Amino acid sequence: MSGDDRPSGGLDASVFDALPDALLVVREERVVWASAATYRMLGAGAGALLGRAITTLLAPGDRARLAVLEQQRIEGWHVSETCRVQFRRDDGVLVKADLCFNQTRFEGTPALVLAARDVTEIDRAEALMGQLAELSSQQGLLLDEDSLLDASEPIFRALGWRGAFTELFEDGSITRRSVAAPPDDPVGDYAQSLVGKRIPLERTPILAEVQRTGRAVFLDNVPGVLKGERRGAIALSESMERARVARSVWCPVRVGGRITHLFTLTGKDVTEHDFVAIQLFAAQIGSAIQTSRLRAELVRRERRAAVGEMAAVLAHEVRNPIGIVYNTVGAMRRLCVGHDDAAALLDIVGEEATRLSVLVRDLLEFARPPAPQLIAVELSSLVALAVEAARHDPGRAGASAAVEIDVNEALPLVEADAALLRRVLVNLVANALQHVTPGGRVRITAACADERSVRLQVHNDGAPIPRELAPRIFEPFFTTRATGTGLGLAIVRRLVEDLRGTVVLEDRGPGVTFTVTLPRASA
Repeated sequence: MSGDDRPSGGLDASVFDALPDALLVVREERVVWASAATYRMLGAGAGALLGRAITTLLAPGDRARLAVLEQQRIEGWHVSETCRVQFRRDDGVLVKADLCFNQTRFEGTPALVLAARDVTEIDRAEALMGQLAELSSQQGLLLDEDSLLDASEPIFRALGWRGAFTELFEDGSITRRSVAAPPDDPVGDYAQSLVGKRIPLERTPILAEVQRTGRAVFLDNVPGVLKGERRGAIALSESMERARVARSVWCPVRVGGRITHLFTLTGKDVTEHDFVAIQLFAAQIGSAIQTSRLRAELVRRERRAAVGEMAAVLAHEVRNPIGIVYNTVGAMRRLCVGHDDAAALLDIVGEEATRLSVLVRDLLEFARPPAPQLIAVELSSLVALAVEAARHDPGRAGASAAVEIDVNEALPLVEADAALLRRVLVNLVANALQHVTPGGRVRITAACADERSVRLQVHNDGAPIPRELAPRIFEPFFTTRATGTGLGLAIVRRLVEDLRGTVVLEDRGPGVTFTVTLPRASA
């Protein structure tokens, strides 16, 4: 550089120092001027680059490659405006950069001007995208979201990132698992402490914003954007500093067009270029969930068809013998008048015959439900009738439990088959009555889910269903009761699906809540 700190042309060097790209002037293979961005990129002290041979700043072979390109340009070849090179820092770290170069004159003599843009972050993001895309190509082997997350953990752990996979609900969220967190990591430990806990939305403002807008969020200073008490903000900032975390990505996971989960990654060096790759990975997770559900649904339908055929044959074969047993018990009662012991034994036979009759009824209802006749149905009166029927259903226990009904008569009508929907409600209420704790209650509520559907909930104060059993409760013949047939909830799901609705077990406590969502009737 000339003595007045001006490169050729007389322009003040501060103008070039303000540019984000690194600029170097090379004369006779040595650096004679470098911008401030160059020193930042190479981690060099002030003035340390002046006089350095350009070959010591470039990776082996890159200077020779530039010489070839220079010669081709002089000879009139069409040469790309940029080329990818690697600069070598004094600490040995290689910095990838896109380089533009041209011949000029500096202080009256020929010189080479280099303009370099650090693309290390872009290059890493491209590599990350490639690794995650490779996982996508294996998705046929990765059967569900857990398998996909397991396969991705080594990738994120190598980058020093940690994250969480969270399920979303209307009023809160549950962290299902932490991702790639190293041992004794404050942020990882915090994520792990949330696993399985339901957190209200008001306590997770970033998550609530993602759920509301449907857009992914990139935060370059996590503690700085979080709101709350000063003490909490300071504690979070300190813990993230210890964990060397300052940046975070929050990506919605969509299944069937609806946001069902959130995938979060945090790390000190997460960039906006990585942000794109992570969003694509969140889409992969959604695809894995959808594929897993479709596969499970296919298996369930095949199993239901097989069970239905078997149930129909079994019910047909058992019905006539049960009728004979009933008739025989009636005749023997007349013959055993005055014989109390014999009468007690006949009562036992009659009770068992009633149980078999209920089983046959349930088998036939599961195997061959009638085709629905859809009409506009008013819920409040139907719920009241279903509750009375559930109390008097044969073989049902708990009929004395308190039942609260909160179904407004002004609620929009639903499109359903009244008889089938009544059976759905009878089964759900009877199931709730059987599992309610002594002195507890059953509560039935209904409200508009959105402009197209109505949500009906049946809740009881009984013990919650263990998480490991929850996925199986709608399976035919699965029951936790010694006297249960295991068909009540299987019938519920089949009938609700025939009514073009959904039924789910809510993952929340205390107690047990089943939610039935049905389409609203056309105006």
